[in-house]
Amino acid sequence: MVEILGFDEFKQDLERVFNEVSKNLSLPKKIKVNLIKTDEQEIRTLNRDTRNIDKVTDVLSYPYTNLQVGQKLKLKDYALDIDPTDGLLTIGDIYICEKRAQEQAKEYGHSFKREVCFLFCHGLLHICGYDHIQAEDATVMEAMQKKILDALNITRDVQFKAGFVTIVGETNAGKSTLINSLVGEHVAIVSPKSQTTRENIQGIYNDKNCQIVFVDTPGYHKRNTKIDDEMDKHIENAQQDTEIVLMVIVANKPLVSQYEKLSKKVTATAKKILLINKVDESSFERLYPQLDELNKIAKVDEILPISALKQKNIDVLIDMIKKFLPTFDYEMRYYPEDDYTDKNLRHMVAEIVREKALLCLDDEIPHGVQVVVTSYLEDKNPIEIYADLYCEKESHKAIILGKNGEMIKKISTMARKSVEYVTGSHVNLQIYVKVKANWRNDEKAIATFGLNASE
Repeated sequence: MVEILGFDEFKQDLERVFNEVSKNLSLPKKIKVNLIKTDEQEIRTLNRDTRNIDKVTDVLSYPYTNLQVGQKLKLKDYALDIDPTDGLLTIGDIYICEKRAQEQAKEYGHSFKREVCFLFCHGLLHICGYDHIQAEDATVMEAMQKKILDALNITRDVQFKAGFVTIVGETNAGKSTLINSLVGEHVAIVSPKSQTTRENIQGIYNDKNCQIVFVDTPGYHKRNTKIDDEMDKHIENAQQDTEIVLMVIVANKPLVSQYEKLSKKVTATAKKILLINKVDESSFERLYPQLDELNKIAKVDEILPISALKQKNIDVLIDMIKKFLPTFDYEMRYYPEDDYTDKNLRHMVAEIVREKALLCLDDEIPHGVQVVVTSYLEDKNPIEIYADLYCEKESHKAIILGKNGEMIKKISTMARKSVEYVTGSHVNLQIYVKVKANWRNDEKAIATFGLNASE
């Protein structure tokens, strides 16, 4: 039985949800749950008083029982709590914020009734022991929600979602790995060296009803050269006209101090999702107290622990992003559906060569390495590609070439294999090492390499 306070117009549908949940979870018949409609102030107060979070959320659940998923609810264990007036055991309270539910219905492009039914189902499953903090638990919970709502034919009227999402964070936060994981293709080069990304790179996620254009930005770091100033401009430009900013920090460093430092640099007024990356390098016991503290202070719309490398919670993040994207009643794509980046093959080859150089070379050299593809002859078989690899000193050139040319041969071989994977064709790759002294402080050279941020 559902005791409904404020959603009487959906009473019949909510009772159907309650009965379907009861059937799927084999709940006893003599139980009830209280469903209460709230406003933003009331649910904010509830969050603050019971969860130490000063935030408006869509739904809150307060179980009277202490169940785990799959555990049978036995009335005899709660005999003293059964109401003598109706003989029913109240298993919990569910609060739904009316305004937030209306906003989400609009964001998702479906009816207010469907959103209320979904939130009620979500809250009821929480009361019955389901949760979504861990990725594995979230998968189980989402599957059960879908099963219940599909059985009742309470489905979303899908409309098209599209928009731009900017990724920002300190250097080595894993932003490039993240964009590759989100897009499912090798869009941005990845290296353990700092300052790997030098310009904004777009990776494009496509599905039947959505296109998300992710913008990977250079990592924040101390300015030392003019190229660093250009990288900062790239970051600033990417925060303009974006729907969402993904703020990336890492789990293996103090969370609050990272957030406080990063939040000062984020200028966008867009929705903000704070991502705690590299959770595979930490533990839940270590993270939980920090997450609790972070929830109290972080002025963001969502907080999500992820592992870009291990693909943990990437699907949850995609769904979270879709929630905030604009909805269109027609197919609105900024790029063709088959595209996964805005960069052409010349640019991708240059970045692949630089990626392999970063992996092979000592720490003092990579910051001064830049690659330019001078010729790309696609009509040849194999494809002929010529590239210049620039460094800043003659001594660096000698190291890049290596004894008897062994180092440049190693870089070339690794790069050729990756380029062949991207192009699906055999490639003849020739790399020439050149010196451009102090180019990172040379505005003309920076412009020639295409690294200056457009004003």
